[in-house]
Amino acid sequence: MEFAQSKRLFRSNRGIGGRVLVSWLRKWERTVLPVFLSLPISKCPGVTMPCHFSTHRVLASQRLLAVNTIATQIVIGCLIPVMTLGGIVLAETSQSDGMSVKLNDTGQEVTVTLGDEIFTQFDYRDYDKPILYPIYGPGQVGMTRNWPMKEDVAGEAHDHPHHKSMWISHEISGVDFWGESQGRVITEAVETEFSGSPKPSNVLRATSVWKTKKGDQPLLTDQTTYWFGGTEKSRWIDCLVDFHAKFGDIQFDDTKEGLFAIRTHPDLRLTSAPNRGVEEVFGSAVNSEGVTGKAIWGKQARWLLYKGTIDGKPMSIAMYDHPANLRHPTTWHARDYGLVTANPFGLHHFLRKEKGAGVFKIAKDEHLKLRYRVEFFRGEVPPSEVEASFQRFAERQLVEPVASKD
Repeated sequence: MEFAQSKRLFRSNRGIGGRVLVSWLRKWERTVLPVFLSLPISKCPGVTMPCHFSTHRVLASQRLLAVNTIATQIVIGCLIPVMTLGGIVLAETSQSDGMSVKLNDTGQEVTVTLGDEIFTQFDYRDYDKPILYPIYGPGQVGMTRNWPMKEDVAGEAHDHPHHKSMWISHEISGVDFWGESQGRVITEAVETEFSGSPKPSNVLRATSVWKTKKGDQPLLTDQTTYWFGGTEKSRWIDCLVDFHAKFGDIQFDDTKEGLFAIRTHPDLRLTSAPNRGVEEVFGSAVNSEGVTGKAIWGKQARWLLYKGTIDGKPMSIAMYDHPANLRHPTTWHARDYGLVTANPFGLHHFLRKEKGAGVFKIAKDEHLKLRYRVEFFRGEVPPSEVEASFQRFAERQLVEPVASKD
């Protein structure tokens, strides 16, 4: 279906006494990104509308829920919201919805504190990709594996050295960034100061270039924005990653190895590995569809939950795939040894489709945006609590920060 020469307008005169106008705009025709439509959350809890588009493809049909109506409209194709009359945008607040947040950039890493406690550090100089390590849950419990960043920690398996706490990586156009054998992600700029009233204190934005190790050839850039927050009950990291095919056409390859990943603390493993020094494990796993244990691997789900005890303290980690994301609900490369990754591209492995079925191509100058959240809970939370938290995440819009002029 060709849209390059078209202009489409959708009108709905239902709802909150106003008219929602959504238009296909020429200037967006070469962009791939999620599109959000906002209406009052208090009146319509499920109003965030995702859409991905590019010049020559329609990826999904989206259902548009109108407030105070019984009927729903089906929008085929890709529509850009240009005006919402009578509605409001629920934006991410500048604070954390709980504890105060401070960020300190040393030029090597950004330390994130909640209250007077370290939450995490964004390390963008020491490795072949930027990572978040360490990550502390409520009560200052370490939530991820320490190795290889920290040696000689008892009870940790020394496998997969590219599994570094929490990170973003994938094979791009045949170049192995995931295993770090052929590519590296170099952070060129980090921002922690943004405009606003009050100015947001919980936002970090990093711009990185993905280069081959052989020939130092740039393939793409990403601009990744993190929002940090927490309460006494849980701490969370929101992530919006904007991939940009700045240097030419690229593709995300159909492989299970990717994309948005965390390696949990070994106590949350589902199986032990005595030959690797992991004698006891205390973890269990479930996804949003009720699948449990090792069977969660490769399944589609809105969220994934690992829980158990870490150093004798009950803790949980949940990861959420936003409804606006490509191929939501995503497939998961989630292993019994604590690797948890949201990966919408590995369809050959996960869903037993033909080779290459999961490849996603981005033409030069196009973008792909993906949004995730990882939440760290005190206690072993039930799936119902995770589902409620996911719904709040799904309904909430993020307003991308504006760089400070100071």
